[in-house]
Amino acid sequence: MSTFDVLAIGDLVVDFVVEIDHFPVEAGRFQIDRGHVLEPGGACNLLIAAARIGLKSGALSRVGDDLHGHFLLDVLAEEGVDVSAVEVTPQKRTVVVLTLVAGGEHTFIGGMQASPDLTISDGWRRRIGESRALFVEGYAFAELSPGMVLDAIATAQAAGTPIFFDPGPEIHNLGQERLELALSASRVVLLTGEEARLATGIDDLAQAAQQLLEFGPEWVVVKQGAGGCTIFSLDAHTQVPGYTVTVQDTSGAGDSFDAGVIYGYLHGWSPQRTGRFANAIGAATVSKLGAGRQVATLAEIESLLKNEENSE
Repeated sequence: MSTFDVLAIGDLVVDFVVEIDHFPVEAGRFQIDRGHVLEPGGACNLLIAAARIGLKSGALSRVGDDLHGHFLLDVLAEEGVDVSAVEVTPQKRTVVVLTLVAGGEHTFIGGMQASPDLTISDGWRRRIGESRALFVEGYAFAELSPGMVLDAIATAQAAGTPIFFDPGPEIHNLGQERLELALSASRVVLLTGEEARLATGIDDLAQAAQQLLEFGPEWVVVKQGAGGCTIFSLDAHTQVPGYTVTVQDTSGAGDSFDAGVIYGYLHGWSPQRTGRFANAIGAATVSKLGAGRQVATLAEIESLLKNEENSE
């Protein structure tokens, strides 16, 4: 029996989300604060979404011994996420990201300082071996350290723990060697169409996905926002349409979507069923301001799925 369904390595951050009138933000020009929230962000979004849909999730990371670090741990624990392996240290400052939102679009302002450590602890190593999945986000390389993330990946490979890799916007900074190593180690790769093009240099989405599949993953899942997603395998691809919702903020949509893909894959679902479920999580999340505790609840997901069934 596995102790965890999914563990996430690194990328525990705090999001201060502020809704403004419009972009761009200009010096000397006043804008109204239309609403703001302080929420866990980064991999916290995936962990909370995973817990809400019934996966036993846990975090492997470090936070500062500061107000924001303790806030993160308290919220995650309240949401049913295991944080007992998270290291609290005065040598680190918990990352705080200012997220500005306008018209459903957002931009991030933040900074990360990686640890000099090259390896993970024996406790983390043991947990990875006892988990059904390891989630690796591109930001983890910058927020934790490249060496620790690569060690976690190698540990998962040795233990036979499937890796779900989402390079995210940090794909710009990973470097080809690290990117290819992560792709080669992954069971499922999750990314946007733009990230697929950056990873391969190929504009055609289907061709880019096929090149990514050549590294070895079973699925390449391309997130397409309101358009839903496409799940590619070596012998087929499945286009799954999205849901029509009023978008307030897209923060956390991709991470919560990832939780749905992990759930479907671990339960042996087809790409079609997995995509519908993951799309519903993402759609329910974008209808609210902020992520963290604002990611989709199980009731909201089930409501979207039921409404879709009734309209067919």
